[in-house]
Amino acid sequence: MTEEDDFAGQEFESNETEETTEDVEEVEDVEEDVEETEEIEEETVEEESSGDDFDKPVSEGDTVEVEIEDLGSKGDGIARVEGFVVFVPGAEVGETYDVEVTSVGNKFAFAEII
Repeated sequence: MTEEDDFAGQEFESNETEETTEDVEEVEDVEEDVEETEEIEEETVEEESSGDDFDKPVSEGDTVEVEIEDLGSKGDGIARVEGFVVFVPGAEVGETYDVEVTSVGNKFAFAEII
């Protein structure tokens, strides 16, 4: 038996494989978040470049009614107010909620269910 045959027959520690799998899953989650953010940014840029200056339809402290269209990779509900993306933690797709806007960025906002 050669050294190559001996090496090929060795078993690897299972926790090494588990750690590698966890690392790969973490990288995939980050890639999904980046892709989702890029899509939102592209949609927002398209809306901004459609003519007039883009005014944010919500401000911090506003109460608005939203319908959740989708879920982000971390489970936050995704809604739109006049095309402006609003993330709502704990929301379910297809449900309508009254929410309070907690923070507003250049391209999206966060809100809490009230």
